Amino acid sequence: MLLAVALSLAAAGCGGDEEGKPIPVATATALNNELNGVQARLDQGSSGACRDILEGPRDPNMARVQELIDAMPDDVDSDVRSALEDSFDQLWDLVQQDCDDKAQEEKSQQEPEPQEPAQTDTDTTPTDTTDTTPTDTTPTDTTPTAPQDQQLPPDGDGNNGGGVPGSGNGNGNGGGVGAGAGE
Repeated sequence: MLLAVALSLAAAGCGGDEEGKPIPVATATALNNELNGVQARLDQGSSGACRDILEGPRDPNMARVQELIDAMPDDVDSDVRSALEDSFDQLWDLVQQDCDDKAQEEKSQQEPEPQEPAQTDTDTTPTDTTDTTPTDTTPTDTTPTAPQDQQLPPDGDGNNGGGVPGSGNGNGNGGGVGAGAGE
């Protein structure tokens, strides 16, 4: 397409008919330089460089081409001017398509492709599921299981005859009433 625009530019610059003047040589040279700039940006390959052809702060080719066409003298053949504008409009459409394709390609390269989970060799050895925690057999109630506290007799001198202290006269015979006592 760039070649077609360049050829139409060269043909239009020569001016073949008597209706108007050809494109001025300086304008034709400047337009040809813009075509070379477009080609260089397309060859760079990124969507950012591609967008710079059409728009943006980096001196877009499209705006400069339009300024050159608008600045041509009014006596330039209207058919030549029209063919030149149509050729560049077609070029801008093709550049936009190329930019869209490059942007889509860059986007797909940045997105990670979904990956299938890697299959690993699994160990088929059965695992031991026996509970190895020791069982605590200590009773949880720490109170003694001894009989209720009983009052034990005080230590004596051994002369009370095994009786309960304080139940006799203290001479060791127990002093109690036994069978046959009271006769």
